Amino acid sequence: MNRRSRRTTVTSLITCTFVAGSLAALAPAASAAPGIGTCTVKPADNGLSITISGSGWAPDDMPLKIDGGEGVSALEGVQPDGSFSVKRFQKSTDFTILPAKGGFKNCTVVKADKEANSDAIKKARVEGFNAGVKAGKAAAQENCQSNTHKKPNKHPSLTAQDQAVEDAFDKAFLAGSTSAFEKFCRTGGGGN
Repeated sequence: MNRRSRRTTVTSLITCTFVAGSLAALAPAASAAPGIGTCTVKPADNGLSITISGSGWAPDDMPLKIDGGEGVSALEGVQPDGSFSVKRFQKSTDFTILPAKGGFKNCTVVKADKEANSDAIKKARVEGFNAGVKAGKAAAQENCQSNTHKKPNKHPSLTAQDQAVEDAFDKAFLAGSTSAFEKFCRTGGGGN
């Protein structure tokens, strides 16, 4: 390809790019899909029932219907603000909300409080141990004669669930800091 044909090709490509960009800028913006409400399914701790709840449903969505795999039925108890909360004694968690104007919303399944609390405690133990290891190592670097690492701050007025998570963090923090302090000082890495 010689210089003249190469220049012609590059120039035409650049021109096409500008033309396409200009046309895209002039095109009408696509309107967003209308908002649709929320829906969550939460099993009870004992596993005997579920709670289906939602919010953000507009008046033109009414009446709402629910499909739980066994047929479509009217969703009872929808408040004027578009929220609802229904308790059902079944284990199935697959539900879909059907608004009157069309479309659908598959309900999101969330963990039961007991299961979510268990996961939060496990996570707090890992985070507490890791934070404790850092604090223990820092204390050992300052002085191996005194294990005076800083403990995490206490938070007043926690719920029982949050207090259990806090306690798990604190215990793991202490275990991690003690372990790191002893390990670091035993190897002679700490200050005197």
